[in-house]
Amino acid sequence: MARILVIDDDAFFREFLRRLLAGDGHVLATAASLAEAAKRAGEAEFDLVFLDVRLPDGSGLDLLPRLRALPGEPEVVIITGVGDPDGAELAILSGAWDYIEKTASQEALRLACLRALRFREKKQDSLPVRRAGIIGSGPVMERVLRQMGRAARSQANVLLFGETGTGKELFARAIHDNSSRAGAECVVVDCAGLSETLMASELFGHRKGAFTGAAADKPGLLARAHGGTLFLDEVSELALEMQKGFLRLLESRAYRPVGDNREIAVDFRLVCASNRDLAAMVAAGAFREDLYYRIRAVTITLPPLREVPEELPELTEHHLTRLCRQGRLPLKVLAPEVLDLFREYAWPGNVRELVRVLEALVAAAPLEPELLPSHLPRDLRVGFVRSRVARGRRGTALPDRPAEAPACAASPVAGQNWNDYKRVAHDRVERDYFAQLIASCGGDVRAAMDVSGLSQSRLYGLLRKHGLHLTGEAPGEPQH
Repeated sequence: MARILVIDDDAFFREFLRRLLAGDGHVLATAASLAEAAKRAGEAEFDLVFLDVRLPDGSGLDLLPRLRALPGEPEVVIITGVGDPDGAELAILSGAWDYIEKTASQEALRLACLRALRFREKKQDSLPVRRAGIIGSGPVMERVLRQMGRAARSQANVLLFGETGTGKELFARAIHDNSSRAGAECVVVDCAGLSETLMASELFGHRKGAFTGAAADKPGLLARAHGGTLFLDEVSELALEMQKGFLRLLESRAYRPVGDNREIAVDFRLVCASNRDLAAMVAAGAFREDLYYRIRAVTITLPPLREVPEELPELTEHHLTRLCRQGRLPLKVLAPEVLDLFREYAWPGNVRELVRVLEALVAAAPLEPELLPSHLPRDLRVGFVRSRVARGRRGTALPDRPAEAPACAASPVAGQNWNDYKRVAHDRVERDYFAQLIASCGGDVRAAMDVSGLSQSRLYGLLRKHGLHLTGEAPGEPQH
C-alpha cells in the first residue's frame, strides 16, 4: 500500500485516477492547483505523485523540484493531455520518474504506478541503514532490517511485534535514527508503568499551581517528542480509558497541559511495541479496534532467538567483547561445546537472556581466555542440559508401521521374546542417555548428578556398566 498524491485541474481525471489506484489498495489525496498541492504535500508524506503540467496557477514542472525535495522524496510521474516531446524531456531532466499522457489506457496508468513504486522500493533497499546496535547478518535479520529501513523513511506509524528480549526498543531507536526526524528526540513511554492518574501529568505536563505540589511549569513527554519520535513500549498494557486518550491525541495531534486552557499542537512519529497478540486482544475486547488500526500502518515482526540460531556466534562475540572491555578484562571466546549448548537451548528470554548468561560466564572466569561448560553456574548448566535431553527425546519418533505389513513380517523383533527385547532396548536407551549426559556436562560430576537426580555411587555404577567415563571428579571419588 502506497500514499499517492494526484495533482490535476481536471476533476473527472482526478476522480478516475483516484478510483483506479484506490482499487489496488493505495491511499490517494488530490489537489487541483499548485497552491493546493503545496498544502497537501505539507500535510502528509507521499510515495508517488502524479503531476499535471498545465495547472491554473502555473506549470507543474515548476513544482517538480520542490516535490522531489520533500522528506519522503516521492517519485513523480508527469501527466498531460497534450503530447509534448520537449516537455517530456524537460520533465525527465528535472527529476521526474516517467511521463505519461492522459489518453493512455487504464493498464498503462496502473503499470506506470506499479513500476514507479517498485523502483522506489529497490532504491530504498539499497540505501545504507544505521543499525543502532542491532547485531545479525543472516537472511532473516537482513529481511527485517530492510523492512525497518523502508518504514523509517516514511512517516507511517509502526508496530513492532516480538517476544520479550527480542530488541523492540533497539529497532524503535533504529527507525528514529534512520528517519528524517533523527535530529530530534526519541521519547520512550513505558506503558506498563503508566497509570491513569500519571498519564496526563507525565505525557501532557502541567502548569504551576495546577495541583498540590505543582510548584513550577513542567513540560511533558509530548513536548520533548515534538519533531521527533514517540515510542510506546508494551502498548498492550494500556488500560482501555488510556487507549481512548491516545486515540484522541493521534486524531487531533494536539494536547492540553494540566491546568492550562489552551491546546498545543504537536508533531511526532509514533512507534509502538507489543509482545502480545493485539488482534486477539481486539477480538477479546481488551484493546480498541480503532486504535489498533491507527498504530499498525506498518507491522514488523522480530524473530525470537530460537528461530535464528545462525545469529548466535555473531551475537555472543559482540556481547562478550563488550562485556570484557567494560570490565577491562582479557578478550574471551566460547568453547565449541558451549556454542553447541546455546544452539540447542530454547532461549525463552531471547537476546536479553543470552546477555545475562554471558555476564555469568565472564564473572565465573574473568581471566580465562576460553569459556567452558564448567564455567556456567550450576542452575544455568542444569537448564541447558535439561533442554538438550528434552530436545533429544522430542526428536526420537517410532517409524510408522506399513499399512499392509503382515503380522509376523521380518523385523528386528522377529524370533525375540518380549523380556529379551525389553532388556536390550532398555540398555540402549540407558547408555544413550548417560553418553549425552557426559557430553552435555563437560565431564562435571556434580552437574551430572544434579541433572540425572542420581547419587554419586549410583551414577558411577551405571557409567561402569556401559563402559563410560567422566573426565571430572566428585569430592571423595577416585578419578577414573
